[in-house]
Amino acid sequence: MFHRYSVSLLLLALFFQLSLTDAGLRNKPRYTEEERMAEYVRRGYKFPIEHFNPNTEGWNRLMNQRVSQLMSNPEMQERWDGWIQTLSSAITVPNYTEFGWGLTHAPAQLTEDITQAIHEGLPTARTEGKIDVITGPNVPLFIDRPDLTNRVQRELQPILEAWSGVPLTAYTAYGFRLYRNESRLWMHVDKTRTHVISCIYHIASSENAEPWPVVIEDYHGNTNSVVLKPGDILLYESAKNFHGRPTKFIGDWYTSVFVHFYPTEGWLVKDRDIESHYAIPPQWREQVDSPFPDLRWVGTSATEPDCPDSWCHLINAKEWEGPGEYGMVMTGGGKKYSLGLSDGPPTEATDDDNL
Repeated sequence: MFHRYSVSLLLLALFFQLSLTDAGLRNKPRYTEEERMAEYVRRGYKFPIEHFNPNTEGWNRLMNQRVSQLMSNPEMQERWDGWIQTLSSAITVPNYTEFGWGLTHAPAQLTEDITQAIHEGLPTARTEGKIDVITGPNVPLFIDRPDLTNRVQRELQPILEAWSGVPLTAYTAYGFRLYRNESRLWMHVDKTRTHVISCIYHIASSENAEPWPVVIEDYHGNTNSVVLKPGDILLYESAKNFHGRPTKFIGDWYTSVFVHFYPTEGWLVKDRDIESHYAIPPQWREQVDSPFPDLRWVGTSATEPDCPDSWCHLINAKEWEGPGEYGMVMTGGGKKYSLGLSDGPPTEATDDDNL
């Protein structure tokens, strides 16, 4: 009996030790730290990080703050997850636009048809299930209309290609999600392989819904708070710009479609997930004091629990509000420009068109 008890204690101690080392980290590929460090050196990474991508004063300032916050986090797993998300945003994913976000508007007929479908589907909407970046007492509802989400993907692709300046491959148009009362969406970046050039297409909300802004960081170090009107589209580089809705939603429901593309030419050749692992500096385990507020990680999402609405830069956020305008983009610095969509808003085919 004593022998079995001793073995149990030994196994427990071994498990505890592994949980504090690289081997105990979730989401870690199969490599040794020596192999990872060899790739770190071979790729020319250095620490402190000399500059980020893009190399603007504001982006460097914002990312240096995030690195400082990472190194003060006492939890090894959180620190590892935070390094991966931060370096994907800061270095390994390229940028395609000046600010990383823009506000435009969808074709009117598309919004009208989806709005009708939303109201028809509300009585039978299913629950979506638990998602780690969404918090609140009520999990989102979901209306399945693949016929309409496929149409969204098809009709919005020219808008996102004109904005990003590159040919895109469609990955998904996800919807229709209906957030419910007291929901929050923590700040995060999306999947580097497939969610690169994206948009949030706001459709409608309940009559008692209060404005619920999308919060997004840009390449000049600004935090932007954008209130969308029905039919508005927030264009954003979703694998690079931290975004979310950390303020609490007040109302019965709020629904959007999430449309994701990736660059067609050469994007899938490089594994940017593993590249973010290789870019983590050898000092990542060292815990040092930071002058900035605590930054905590819940899986892939980030919060600053000591700040209002769990995100400190909201205090100085630049505020924007729709409605946007079809064929035009409004973005950081108040810039407004044409997307050059010469064909005008698409229309649905009629019987005459098929003769």
